[in-house]
Amino acid sequence: MPSTRPEWISDSPLLTCAYALAEAAHGAQRRASDGTTFLDHVTEVGTLLREAGFDEELIAAGFLHDSVERGTLSEDRLRDEVGDEISNVVMTLTEDASIGEFGARKRALRDQVAAAGGRALTVFAADKLSDIVGLRRGIQRYGDDVVQERMGTTVTGMAGHYRESVELIESVRPGSAFLPALRVQLDRLAVEAPAP
Repeated sequence: MPSTRPEWISDSPLLTCAYALAEAAHGAQRRASDGTTFLDHVTEVGTLLREAGFDEELIAAGFLHDSVERGTLSEDRLRDEVGDEISNVVMTLTEDASIGEFGARKRALRDQVAAAGGRALTVFAADKLSDIVGLRRGIQRYGDDVVQERMGTTVTGMAGHYRESVELIESVRPGSAFLPALRVQLDRLAVEAPAP
């Protein structure tokens, strides 16, 4: 997916603002899993939400979901620019950086998403779909050893987090528009990922 602004956001001041904030927050940052830009990733998440028929606020949250955690956007600026509704979703999707251990940090993230439910869970589902596809793409391009070195964790650990994330989505929102694709991508990852 190219790093270009989708034309469909031009008609929306909110989406134009959210995309510009994400672009500024991520700059030329690249994802460890597959080497694509973070902007490509958040654009993919926003596009998945749009194609599934969700509203502009949720699409904006999709564009911004990594801007505080992995980008340079502060929570205060986020709230000033897009308000509390979108910011609350984004902050729910933001990991607690004070939790150092990978498994514990991912568990805490899943717990806060489960507690928030609804809109945060929907963006979480779109994000996990993009993440799983990105991890698969990285394994195919570079091999699991390179991907693991770049991510700083094991492919097995990431796959476990994604599996638990999909189980969470199934239990909290069994009718999620993203579940069929999540299941397919998770099954494909299970075949491609190295055995523990």
